Amino acid sequence: MNEPFLLALSKPEPSPGGGAAAAYSACLGLALLKKVISLELLRPEVTEELAAVWDDLLEQTEVAEEILERLLHEDSRAYVDFTEARSGGTEGSFSAALENLIDCPFKIMEQSCQGQGLISEAGKLCKRYLLSDLLVAGEFFLAAVQGACHIARTNLYLVPDDPSKEGPYAGTRDKILRLQNCCQDAYDMVQEQIRLRIRLGGSAPGSPAL
Repeated sequence: MNEPFLLALSKPEPSPGGGAAAAYSACLGLALLKKVISLELLRPEVTEELAAVWDDLLEQTEVAEEILERLLHEDSRAYVDFTEARSGGTEGSFSAALENLIDCPFKIMEQSCQGQGLISEAGKLCKRYLLSDLLVAGEFFLAAVQGACHIARTNLYLVPDDPSKEGPYAGTRDKILRLQNCCQDAYDMVQEQIRLRIRLGGSAPGSPAL
């Protein structure tokens, strides 16, 4: 993710829009997390065992990054596909486009919520002076969740029938809100975990507090 995306986002065009911006926010959180992991792996005193832990965490972070970058582009495309299907597509193409329009921001929420777990693991091991970067990363993940939630809920209003009734989207709104609440709980827990380490002057196992 780089400046061209921000330039595209600022243009007076419908795509990319809020869903892609939410995914971009999560990518910023992952970038900060990768910075913390990379700094820890560069330490000359890092043990082989601890390096293996950091390597595993880095791999998980890179996988999440690939997924979110894909979702960023899928969300941008989803709106274009929906607009085309609504203006002249078949009923089947309209339903598929609408489903993707709702499902894509939901997946962004899921991936962003999982990012809190990655931060939690890094926060247990990294040097104390890096914890503030993890706090910021957590804010980016939460912003991604909240932003994608807004998009998913708004897109539900494009469903021809009331989504609260029986139908393919019955219960979708509640599912989105449950995930939002779950993500908020994860954010609160991880932020408190990291702040506690900061307040107590905690350090990574086997290393001095810095």
